[in-house]
Amino acid sequence: MKKVFNFKIKAGWANALVLALMPPLTLCCLEFYTHVPWDLTVPIFLLNLLFYYLLFAVCSFVFGSTAVGYAVAPLFPMLFGLINYFVVDFRSSPIVPWDLYSLGTAVSVAGNYSYTISARLVLVVLGFLLIAFLGSRTSVRLRKPVVRIAGAAALVLSIAVWVQAIGTDTAVSVFGLDTTLFTPNVLYRNNGLTVGFLGNLKYMKVQKPEGYTAQRAEEIAAPYKEDGQDASGAQTEPEDEASAAQTGTLAAQETADMPNVIVIMNEAFSDLSVFGDFETDYDYMPFIHSLEENVIKGNCYVSVKGGNTANSEYEFLTGDSMAFLPAGSVPYQQYIKKDMPSLASYLGSLGYRTTAIHPYNASGWDRDDVYPRLGFDNMLFKNDFSNPLLIRNYVSDNSAFTKIIELYEEKQADEPMFVFEVTMQNHGGYSKDVEGFEESVHLTDLENKTTSVRAAEKYLTLMLESDRAFEMLVNYFAGQEEDTIILMFGDHQPSDYVTNTILRLLGLEREGSDEVYFNNYIVPYIMWANFDLDGETEGEDTSLNYLGGMLLEKAGLPLTGYQKYLQELQVTVPVITANMIMTEDGVRYRYDDGEELVSSLLEDYHMLMYNHLADSTNLVSGFFD
Repeated sequence: MKKVFNFKIKAGWANALVLALMPPLTLCCLEFYTHVPWDLTVPIFLLNLLFYYLLFAVCSFVFGSTAVGYAVAPLFPMLFGLINYFVVDFRSSPIVPWDLYSLGTAVSVAGNYSYTISARLVLVVLGFLLIAFLGSRTSVRLRKPVVRIAGAAALVLSIAVWVQAIGTDTAVSVFGLDTTLFTPNVLYRNNGLTVGFLGNLKYMKVQKPEGYTAQRAEEIAAPYKEDGQDASGAQTEPEDEASAAQTGTLAAQETADMPNVIVIMNEAFSDLSVFGDFETDYDYMPFIHSLEENVIKGNCYVSVKGGNTANSEYEFLTGDSMAFLPAGSVPYQQYIKKDMPSLASYLGSLGYRTTAIHPYNASGWDRDDVYPRLGFDNMLFKNDFSNPLLIRNYVSDNSAFTKIIELYEEKQADEPMFVFEVTMQNHGGYSKDVEGFEESVHLTDLENKTTSVRAAEKYLTLMLESDRAFEMLVNYFAGQEEDTIILMFGDHQPSDYVTNTILRLLGLEREGSDEVYFNNYIVPYIMWANFDLDGETEGEDTSLNYLGGMLLEKAGLPLTGYQKYLQELQVTVPVITANMIMTEDGVRYRYDDGEELVSSLLEDYHMLMYNHLADSTNLVSGFFD
């Protein structure tokens, strides 16, 4: 056995063979983590392969020998592929460059997940280790430091050129690369994990829409601005800077009643009956299902599933849409680096005390940096909760909502409050058993209690806990004299391993139809007030970018120019997400298909959003706030 591990490849032809074969074998092992290498066309395979020859060569020049270089080089793709394997398993989409910004968030919740080690995973890792071992047996040495330094520098430069080149239109045309950003799983399968991941680096900055100018954004916004044109298109007198700054205050004074506004974005909160009716031994949302007075309930479409909570926050608070940003991107971490008008800053200008609450780590999704930039006066995180009730080691919704009540009781009577809370109770990791938490809702049509079935039942039990906490909150404010409106909605559905159980129960296939695909992105919204709400109890289907404006309208508050624009757009395009579009006739389309039907409207929306998110120097004045 000792001889096996100590042998060296000395023959020149054998060295050459091993040195030539290790990079393509490494590439194949990396692809085997989540799909198969023969999914790649020959040109795309060779494009990926070039990177690995460069990587192995760099490591060899850096360490001065192929024995060390070829042993170290495969470890990088092995670890990268391993991380991507679990990311895909947990959130159903692959790793992207901007996930590096989320590393702290990912580490903080990693302990609440259970990790499945499949035979495939073990074989792939063993394959990498075998490649590293064989590489360590080669015997080519590079002794001169000058040669090593010059060679390593030239190769690193070559990799940089390669990365730059794969992001060009020429590379897309020559190699036939997939550019469908909104389906990253397919893109990575078609382009290879390496080209797919590194090709996304060019999207680290917001891409300017074709034809965008600040003047064009002004023209689109003009009919909806206080200092632009009126609804008939006639020019109105522009406000001076002082009066423009006071617009919100004047609007507040002209508003007889400013109700308290409470918004709860409930982690992974959804009603899985959107896929079809299934039986449980106990209603998992009895209070919400029974609400009939002063309430509007409906379906809201979101852009994410199983993760990337911050993107749902972004869409709701800003009115922007993830439809115009790269798949997997996170504006909180990539793009919001300066003050940005939002629902919070606008309500603050009307005289509201604005507070953001998240009963978990302040650093998650960079919220402690982003919330002040969005205009929140105050932030409360996990450390601001004293002895909260925990469920699965997360602050319960009951304790989270009790914090809202505490803020209400502490505030001045003449100071309306806006509270935006993002909960944690229902966070993923449902397959993991946690002491003190047992299923109290069961799927009656499934006797075989597999891990996935139990995970689904735990999830439904958490929905019941959220329902009870919401009942407590509603009952409290029903007894208060101050007008208060409460909106609760989910940020996304749970991961596939939960929803797949429901689909199997209903005899549905995940890839079976567009209907199943669309329903994966539905969450409920419930808008309740302790005063009369005009309109029907059953709310219209919508998406998060519209929901903030809908809330202000029902609260009887004035709208920003942007919200007026969105209100008009909503009539023609009731739903816009990164995944789909719904037209005014109620027909749902995958985004790429539906985009063509309303392209001119979306082009205008894209330009306004770019101005809002990325062109702060030329921000349209008096429109977003």
